[in-house]
Formats: sequence, C-alpha cells, structure tokens
Amino acid sequence: MPARPDVDLLVLGSGVAGLSAAIRAARAGRSVAVLTKGELAWSATQYAQGGVAAALEEDVDSPDLHFADTISAGVGLCDVDAVRVLVTEGPARVRELIGLGAEFDRASDTDLAYTREGGHSVARIVHAGGDATGAEIERALVSAVRDTAAMVHERWFALDLLVVDGRAVGVRAVDPTGAEHELRATHTILATGGAGQCFAVTTNPLLSTGDGIAMARRAGVAVADVEFMQFHPTALDHPSMPRPLLSEALRGEGAVLRDDHGHAFMLSEHALEDLAPRDVVARAIARRLNDGDLPHLWLDATPIPNFARRFPTVWRACQLVGLDPTREWLPVAPAAHYLSGGICTDLDGATTMPGVWACGEVACSGVHGANRLASNSLLDGLVFGSRCVDAIVAGKDEAEETGVLRGIEAPPPTPLEVPTATRAGRRATREDLQRVMTRDAGVLRDGGSLTRAHDALESMQPTDREVANLLVVSRALVDAALAREESRGTHTRLDFPETNPAFLGRLVFTDAEPRFVRLPEPAATR
Repeated sequence: MPARPDVDLLVLGSGVAGLSAAIRAARAGRSVAVLTKGELAWSATQYAQGGVAAALEEDVDSPDLHFADTISAGVGLCDVDAVRVLVTEGPARVRELIGLGAEFDRASDTDLAYTREGGHSVARIVHAGGDATGAEIERALVSAVRDTAAMVHERWFALDLLVVDGRAVGVRAVDPTGAEHELRATHTILATGGAGQCFAVTTNPLLSTGDGIAMARRAGVAVADVEFMQFHPTALDHPSMPRPLLSEALRGEGAVLRDDHGHAFMLSEHALEDLAPRDVVARAIARRLNDGDLPHLWLDATPIPNFARRFPTVWRACQLVGLDPTREWLPVAPAAHYLSGGICTDLDGATTMPGVWACGEVACSGVHGANRLASNSLLDGLVFGSRCVDAIVAGKDEAEETGVLRGIEAPPPTPLEVPTATRAGRRATREDLQRVMTRDAGVLRDGGSLTRAHDALESMQPTDREVANLLVVSRALVDAALAREESRGTHTRLDFPETNPAFLGRLVFTDAEPRFVRLPEPAATR
C-alpha cells in the first residue's frame, strides 16, 4: 500500500508562481507545504524591476491588444489558447494581488501608474517602488503565505521526484543539516524558476540552477523550448553578479541605446526602435559587440526626468559603481535572463506525469513562445499558479490535450539515463560550465560553437547537486539549439540566419534526444 501523503499539496519554489499557488490552496482548505532551497523571500521574483503587464484600463487597452503583442513577440511559437488564458485572466489575478496587500505605484489616489516596455503597443505595465516591483510582490506574497496554514521548509533542497507506478507522490529532499527525507504529497507543483546560472553573465541569482527542469528530465516528464534562453539586452556591464538589470522601462520612459560612436542604432533595426522586442535588441547589441570586439555599448538615460525617484533600484545600482545616469551614459551588454521553455503543461499546469504540475518560469505553458514579451513573466506565474490549484481543487488528476500538450504524444514517463563523463572527463565546477555556455551557446550561435559546447558538456562530471542540474539543462539547451536549424526569437543561428517555416513547432524531450512536434491548429479554450 502506498505511503500516506504528508500534505495535499507540496509546492517547490517561493517565487510569484509558487507562493500564489500555496496561498490559493491553503485558502481552499488544502494542507500545503512550501519547500525552498533558500529563504522564503530569496526567489528571482524579487529581482523583477519593470512590472506586471495586464490590460487593466479598458478605455485604452484590452486583452485583445495584449494578446496580439504577446503573439507577435513569440515569433510563431506561442500557444494561442494559453495566451488567451493569460491575457483574459491576468487582470483579475493582478487585482487579487492588490487585495493581498501589494502596493503598486499610482498616478493619483484612484488611478494606477502605467509604463510601456519593448513589444507593447500601449502603456500597460503596472509597477511598484518605481522599479522594485518584484520585491514588493514578493513581500506581499511572503506575508500572505505566513498568514496561512501553509508549512514552510526553508533551506531545503529537492533532489528528485518520488515516483510510484508512474505517478509522482512527492520528492526526496535534504534538510539544512544534510539529512535526506521523503516528503509525500498527493500533488506536487514545480515552481522552481529558471536556469540563468547556466551562463557566466546573468541577471539571475545564484539559486537559479534549473532544478525543477532537471528533476523533470530525470523522471521522464516532457520538456520543450529550452533553446529559447532570453538574454536581457541592457544589463549593466559591471563585474558584480548577478548583473544589475537596467529595466526595459528605462527605454519606455525615453532612454536610447547608442553604439560606440554615439549613434542611436535601433532606428535602423526595427520599427519600434528602442522599444523593439528583447530578442531584436539583444541581437543588435551582440552583433555590434562582436564586430567591434567591444565589452559593451551604451544606454543614454539622461533624458529621463526625476530619475532617482522613478527608478530608485537602478539609481542605487549605478551609484554603487560610481555612475550618474542623469549625466553620463551607462555601459550595457546582454545577460542571460529568462528561459522561455521548460516543463510542458496543459492549460491548467498539469504535466505528462500524474501528480506533477508546473507553473512560472520552470514551465513551458506556451505563453512565451520563442521570446517572452516584457513583463509577462510575473503575470504568467500569477495566472498559471492559480490555475494549477483551481484544477486540483476541482478534482483534476491528469493532464489533458490542451495548450502545449496538444500534439505531444508522450510515452509513459521513464527515468532518463543522465549522460556521464568519459574516463578522461574532469570534475567540472559551475564556472567551468558557465564558460562553455557563454562562449559557445550565447546570444549568437552556430553549428560549430554548439558542437563544441555539446562535446565539452558531455565530458563534465559535476562537483555538486546544483552543477548536476545545470548540466542536465545545459545539455538539453545545446541539443535543442543544434537541432533547430533556423533563427527564431531568442535562438539565433549564424549559419541559419533566417526563420524557417519548417521549424514551426517544438523540440520536445521525453527521453535522451529531442523530437520535433509541429504546432497543431489552435482549439477553443474552456
């Protein structure tokens, strides 16, 4: 007889997706445990500056406009049904967040303040503390979680899913003393965030090591779109890590990108100029850096009035390194920022393994496609974290063929044999892996560089559990990037510079090698 579950729901991760789910489940009367490998407020959510994108102002915006902008940014690979869910349910989730105590900036006593970011046709980004939106959202959610009946396990590290007869029944994890435990749950939500630590230059915290995706891969749960690592185009070029992020909202408020000669080069790159989608801007910068062998280009934010008040987080970051954005241009270069792919889910966050759900950056819900639209990430976590719980409370137990899972005929999950190093291989540190990925699998790639990365990664033996997870994700990213012989969104192949209609689909991992699944026709959402 299977062991009795400790809780109804186990949530891995303490960012916006995981905490939203935990709060909703506890308020629905479910027993909930939250496990996070750091402290509760240490997630990548707190680093989000720009804000949350949602069509809250009906007189100037609409879900249809938000839908069109999201689809355009995703370069053909968004699941249209998932995007429709995101933009129609998003406003209600933002209002619920405000109800939990999140305080967004206001233009007046009654009106929220909005800004515009790259790829958006109107100003629809709500923000908090100027450019400290993630920190305010995390504060509100952490407070709400502590006010619920949810149990919290801080500084615990989840090792792998516990699987019995093809169903996940919890996880194996180690506590802060290093002792190993089995935590049993009827349902497990993976909300562990992304994998920006695959790269040496990243805006992600040290905790972002792809743990949830690696656990899913090892268990045989379907994973897709991992070649689409989004590089934020304007990270401050400074040795500190994670790289200080210069919010895209700066360009929404009038900042201009300039090359080494002071030329405003985005005028010739895209109709939206400095507010072009992130993949366009990152490529434009990377090409100029490579061609000129330059360490950085420049962001001219001097036109922005009241800089310190509007962008206090960026102001402090600049002050710490001796820069004054009101008087001088800021050195910028792309940095790994957000993984658009991850664990494949249906429209409710269910995965190909019963008992496992995924939401937030760890998931491939289909809302981001080949390039995430700015400030859709926090909304993604709010919407799909809630949908996971609503489906569980309604009695759903297995995935349906909706969203990304339409057309993916996943075999029964079987454990992945993770490649091991050859006898000649050496013990690899995080820095060893990051050097390979940054050099050979960054913004601009080709078959030769990706092959070098593949061979180097296959020869590595990890020095710790986090490096082991980074290796699993990095190997999948490189293998998918090699298989996708085109350029699309955040994936740029110098040897295949055009977007190829033959690759209008996903590269899905259910075992060792990715297989191509062509996008099916959209279906009506429930």
